[in-house]
Amino acid sequence: MKTRIRTISFYDRFACDGADCPQTCCGGWRIPVDEASAARYRKEGGLLGVRARLALSRGEQPSFSRLAFHCPMQDPDGLCSLQKKRGEKFLPEVCRIFPREWANLGSFVERTLDLSCIKAARLFLEAAEDPDGGLAFREETGLWEMPRAGDNDDPEFLAMLDKKRPEVLKRFLNGSIDTPQKLDDAVFAIADDAKHMQNSFLRTDEGGMHRIRLFPFSIMLMNELMSTCFYEDHLRYTARGLYRACRGYYRTFDRMTEIEGQKKLDALTERFFAADGPVPLSAFVRYFAYCLIRSWFDSYEDYSFVRRIVEAAIHTNMLLLFELLAMDRGEKLDIPARASLIASYEKRAFHNSDAMDEMVKQVNARFV
Repeated sequence: MKTRIRTISFYDRFACDGADCPQTCCGGWRIPVDEASAARYRKEGGLLGVRARLALSRGEQPSFSRLAFHCPMQDPDGLCSLQKKRGEKFLPEVCRIFPREWANLGSFVERTLDLSCIKAARLFLEAAEDPDGGLAFREETGLWEMPRAGDNDDPEFLAMLDKKRPEVLKRFLNGSIDTPQKLDDAVFAIADDAKHMQNSFLRTDEGGMHRIRLFPFSIMLMNELMSTCFYEDHLRYTARGLYRACRGYYRTFDRMTEIEGQKKLDALTERFFAADGPVPLSAFVRYFAYCLIRSWFDSYEDYSFVRRIVEAAIHTNMLLLFELLAMDRGEKLDIPARASLIASYEKRAFHNSDAMDEMVKQVNARFV
């Protein structure tokens, strides 16, 4: 069926680096296998079929069991044996799509890139030099056969969400946010607006927002986020770069009092965003905006407008924290280094609902 398809501007620049990828998507997480692909692997003959069947986990949701924290179908050369021997169409659906992500909302489809892929993260960073900052969509009409996302069917509500997002993003992308304080004020303002909008739909009796610092988070809130299941010891095997970043946090702040830790965090932030600092504030404004772009229409299902803002604030603050620590260690924060940090963080946070739920809960306890 023909429908309107919106595509983020840097989407078509993506091409998998294959064996040359420094952070392969074949490792670090469980790889789900759709039923159609699982059925093909169960019927496949020869050694490839035997290997695929041994790799498939048993249970309600088939997946490739992690072998030494990598997909067992990945060969020593870094390439997938399924794709090498039978072509891309033989891969599980998730492997064929990643890092491309889409949302079929009925009246239109929206396509973006998942930044937990290091190549996608690099393209996102490079697109900052585009006239539109890489955050504009092109729209075309085409065939789309993938099913709709979610169950909601309220065109008026969807139209309202579609109209509201550009208004929110304009408050971030008009070039007026040039200090951390202004970004903090802007995040709080749209969160307060989101609360009023959420109450109007859910008819709750909850009060407004407590005025806390949303950019950058306080050291106490950062401690609480790092103490969730976001950080676990197995990261040393599944995400070594992220593990080193988390350990760097504890080495820096663990023995400090709250006052000492806050002074250290404030000093690092001031140095980071100085005129000669490694990364401009606009990079974090842009990252916050892209987080909202990707998650905005999740509210079409759950009406949790505030959660969208809180999640974007968490992602932006966590990225800032790891980049602050990298600067403090004297590391160069060029595009490859920043892409590695973004991909490592997003692989853990965006694809771990338990960790994200805990982190949102910690922020909401102080905020809502």
